[in-house]
Amino acid sequence: MKLELADPAAIEGLGLEGLALLVDTHSHIENSAYDADRRRVLDFAFSKGIGAIITVGSDLNSSRKALDIAKSFEGVYAAVGVHPHEAKALSNKSSAPIRSLAENEKVVAIGEIGLDYHYNLSPQKLQKHWFREQIRLAVKIGKPVIIHNRDSDEDLYQILEEEKVWRVGGVVHCFSSDAEMARKLLGLDLHLGAAGPITFEKSDELRAVFADVPIERILVETDSPYMTPPPNRGKRNEPAYTIQVAQKLAEVKGLSLEDVARATSMNVRRLFKIGPAPVAGTIAYALGGKLYLNITNRCSNACFFCGLLSDKVFMGHDLTLESEPSAAAIIVAAGDPSGYDEVVFSGYGEPTLRLDELKEVAWALKEKGARRIRLVTNGLGSRVNGRSIIAELSGLIDAVSVSLQAESPEAYAKVCKTKEIENPYPSVKEFISEAKTQFRDVEVTAVDMPGLIDIEACEKVASEELNVPFRRHAFALAD
Repeated sequence: MKLELADPAAIEGLGLEGLALLVDTHSHIENSAYDADRRRVLDFAFSKGIGAIITVGSDLNSSRKALDIAKSFEGVYAAVGVHPHEAKALSNKSSAPIRSLAENEKVVAIGEIGLDYHYNLSPQKLQKHWFREQIRLAVKIGKPVIIHNRDSDEDLYQILEEEKVWRVGGVVHCFSSDAEMARKLLGLDLHLGAAGPITFEKSDELRAVFADVPIERILVETDSPYMTPPPNRGKRNEPAYTIQVAQKLAEVKGLSLEDVARATSMNVRRLFKIGPAPVAGTIAYALGGKLYLNITNRCSNACFFCGLLSDKVFMGHDLTLESEPSAAAIIVAAGDPSGYDEVVFSGYGEPTLRLDELKEVAWALKEKGARRIRLVTNGLGSRVNGRSIIAELSGLIDAVSVSLQAESPEAYAKVCKTKEIENPYPSVKEFISEAKTQFRDVEVTAVDMPGLIDIEACEKVASEELNVPFRRHAFALAD
């Protein structure tokens, strides 16, 4: 295929340095379109802050070539597999060479596999057979899958569910289906690939879908040499243009380019086991115009969805605290709070377990010009401190977000698994009611986890019983 070269001016002025590097999780650098200048293409991508590239095979020959390229270039990895277009060429023994390739350490996934009912270049029966076979191979060798889907939502989902794809995870690359399909795929513990189409002028509906997908479940990609973002549509795509995809995703999510790079690269590390680990011990981090303070990893609850039970990484920031920072250290880490819309005591832990430090830091930040300070809490601060703490926080805290997570004591016990506090649920509701007497803004939150948390019942408790605003959080499982 001969494609006109794209104009690099499209990403002039965009770039990333340091730990906030992007990963192009789906390219076809093995494609003959790059035979004349592959090294230049890779060098240019790395110079723009693309930290790693996964080149994805489409048949046995391109899979072999992808692995050869991955072995030849640092920062390049391979996926091996057979695309649904090529299923008609496979024989019963075809999985053996795929498995042989997949055992190499530079192969990070089985792909590109899936279904394509748009072109139907292979019979649908064969597509479905080899899709199942390659998922089973991925499960056997313990590597995730990279999935192609075009006009095949119903059959694709059925196969993924029946083959229990969550055992290895994966990504539906260049996702372009609707919000309902996105929800179903996320329920299978899959990621969604954001590619060039989210940058296209007529892709408002797709951008709306990605706006509601947790960033912890999104990967960025180019599908090079195809799907080139504007103004280079129709020309050859390159991994460097991952930065345009990430920039548009940042706009959609209300984040910075660095936030998207940090978060999606952590998703890559969790899924494909490649890329640098984040540095542990983050106390303060900025996100969406807000400054978050992580002051403890202790909590009275052990909620199923909490990052404390996984790797303690949020948006690419490792919130693991080997020791709890002093109030002075927190104030130093926070720096000048006056440039932020809000300072939030949050992180992976319950801030009110360090009530004295919380008050000292809040007072200092008020003195330094903090516009608004919000406390994110489980609402058990008065119980753990042995007294009502609401009045002590008055004048220091402007807003409170309380994680309710349940509509009854029985449901709360199931979800939150509170330690060393008997009958905690009424205390949470009492904390909310008392907080309303002291703070301008009090809200109740819950995580939307169908089958575990009755989100509608939680909202009813908030609005009808407690008379406070309610906000639901999308659930994103962090492996």
